[in-house]
Amino acid sequence: MTRDDKDIHVDNQSDSAKGQTQIRETSTPRKLLSYVVVAVACYLLGLVIGSGSLNPAEEAAAVTVDEAQLRAVILSVLEERDLAAAEDAAPDRFALVDDDPYLGDEDAPVVIVEFSDFFCSYCKRHFDLTFAPLLENYGEYIRYVYRDFARLTPESAPAAEAAQCAFEQGKFWEFRADFFSNQEALGREFYLTTASKHELDIEAYTACLDERRYLDEVEIDGLDGQLAGVRGTPGFFINGQILSGAQPYNIFERMTQRELDMAGIDYSASG
Repeated sequence: MTRDDKDIHVDNQSDSAKGQTQIRETSTPRKLLSYVVVAVACYLLGLVIGSGSLNPAEEAAAVTVDEAQLRAVILSVLEERDLAAAEDAAPDRFALVDDDPYLGDEDAPVVIVEFSDFFCSYCKRHFDLTFAPLLENYGEYIRYVYRDFARLTPESAPAAEAAQCAFEQGKFWEFRADFFSNQEALGREFYLTTASKHELDIEAYTACLDERRYLDEVEIDGLDGQLAGVRGTPGFFINGQILSGAQPYNIFERMTQRELDMAGIDYSASG
């Protein structure tokens, strides 16, 4: 999908981060070529055999029929190739889900995976302007997954770990809301205050922080995002299709509606 550069808002990461191109196997051209060659050979053989027994008028009619059959064979082969290519190219909407926090039905037809950093100003913009109305209008059909791409500041990873420790006690989304609403206050004291506010087991929560229990989880999220093509925050995947930056609500709505239409679901948020 083409997007105007002025609409793309991304907090960029280090230029040293290099992505890896993922290559999907596709139908081999040689296989297609062999089909076409066989069809042409059969056509030519038919002409040779038939030319000795038909008068000119009959021969012309036979050639016409043979050409029509040949075209049908070639078109059939091309159609099968295109269908196979389309199936191969269709992204897996669950490919980046992992075991991270999510809202919505586990098997929802639209899966949105957000890669984010709690210190990212454009991630906050998405949270403030897009996240709530998107779930309000399409929540029945969306599985919304949050994953970490915690690379902006030295405190980015500890903040992500703090939210994961809250996830351990079933309060991730409450922490996420408080973190984006209080970016300037993020730090250990705020994490403990937030834990108390949401009535977590403070002893267990503090132990989780001290152990850095979810450091590996946070780092794996970032690596998965980088390998998938994320270069800054926020980065999104809507049924496997990448969308970079704090795009306006209407872009998310358009892509979500398209996925519902493709799935044969008759729904429109506008009624």
